[in-house]
Amino acid sequence: FAFFFFSTVALRAIQNYASTALHLMYGLPLTQTALVVTGFMLCGAMGMVGGGFLAQRVQRLEKIIATFLLIAAACLAIVATGWLPGTAALILASAAGFGHGLAGPSRDMLIKRATPSGATGRVYGTVYSGLDTGFAVAAPIFGWMMDQQMHSQVFFGAALALAVSVLAASAVGVQLHQKRVAVGAAA
Repeated sequence: FAFFFFSTVALRAIQNYASTALHLMYGLPLTQTALVVTGFMLCGAMGMVGGGFLAQRVQRLEKIIATFLLIAAACLAIVATGWLPGTAALILASAAGFGHGLAGPSRDMLIKRATPSGATGRVYGTVYSGLDTGFAVAAPIFGWMMDQQMHSQVFFGAALALAVSVLAASAVGVQLHQKRVAVGAAA
């Protein structure tokens, strides 16, 4: 639940507020900054494809999730600094979608591996409810930031949410690894 909640908070920040925040921070026309959502989602789709191949080759899925979500978070944090030229910030914010997408298949496989036999519906229902909850909670928080002229905080907030989602995924991955080691030692 926590992983989906926090990763969705970051996604909502990008989908709803990144375009306007880029416009206000970097002075780019809205016709250009509107591309950030399209870019993020297209990069995310490409990342999902690559992440699918990667997830089937890796045993410690939480490491894939951590690596690529932290790269995405770093990209968003750099955009938040205001140091980049406007077009570079737009491209980097869009490219963060690639890291978000690469982590997606590993996330789903991690959930599958962590689900006890006979509990699939219950686990997936609980986990995926984090999506809707994250979407609902993010809107007023990031909307308030925009109202308070805290435009860079939209990107810092999205980066922080991705970093926290890594902690949640890592906790699940570590538990799975410890169980695997214990079963191997018992055999």
